[in-house]
Amino acid sequence: LQDLIVRVEGKLWVYPGDGYGAVNVDKRREILLPDGAPSPASLTQIVSAGDATGDGRTDFFATVGDELWAFTGYHGATIDQAMRLAASTWTERDLVTAQDVSGDGITDIVYRTDVTERLLLRKGIAASGGGVNMDSLKSGANSSGGADTEYGAAGWSSANIPLLIGTPDANGDSIPDIWTARSDGSVRFYAGGKTVLSGSGTEIIAPASYWKTRIAIG
Repeated sequence: LQDLIVRVEGKLWVYPGDGYGAVNVDKRREILLPDGAPSPASLTQIVSAGDATGDGRTDFFATVGDELWAFTGYHGATIDQAMRLAASTWTERDLVTAQDVSGDGITDIVYRTDVTERLLLRKGIAASGGGVNMDSLKSGANSSGGADTEYGAAGWSSANIPLLIGTPDANGDSIPDIWTARSDGSVRFYAGGKTVLSGSGTEIIAPASYWKTRIAIG
């Protein structure tokens, strides 16, 4: 079942899925972060990475202002470890996907940069004991290939695409996909690629005024 992670009044909560496409509000549980982690109230963004470390537990990536963090070892109410991966450059970035995009079984990161209005792909490197080497996701220079590569060309600014989210494979090709809500109120689906996104996506919902006021997509 799919659960929902939400920040409410400065705390992180998990709302368990009910098996019918909704969540059970009455059974929510607070998620406690370990010592040294940033306050949940300071999180700018948090996304699930599935099991990035190979220990069988769910992991998360998050931004805190200009910083990039990894939270690993989720037990259902606690998280084992918090690691700051980067101390700068993330204010003008949005995490899109933290999953295996390239197809090598290792977690990668796709992010949006408002500086160049593009999506960039940062490929992870395997750790010796399994999972991803978190050091490889600290910067493009540390990643597989030694640099972040263009995943989506110009036109991905937050002004043009206010809301976007990466999801597990939705179209059956085993590659994570991307959903967006655009400034004109339309919702589009982008089939993921192992190296780049191809095409301009598929319009799922035609421009509608009520999508212009949504605060999240997921």
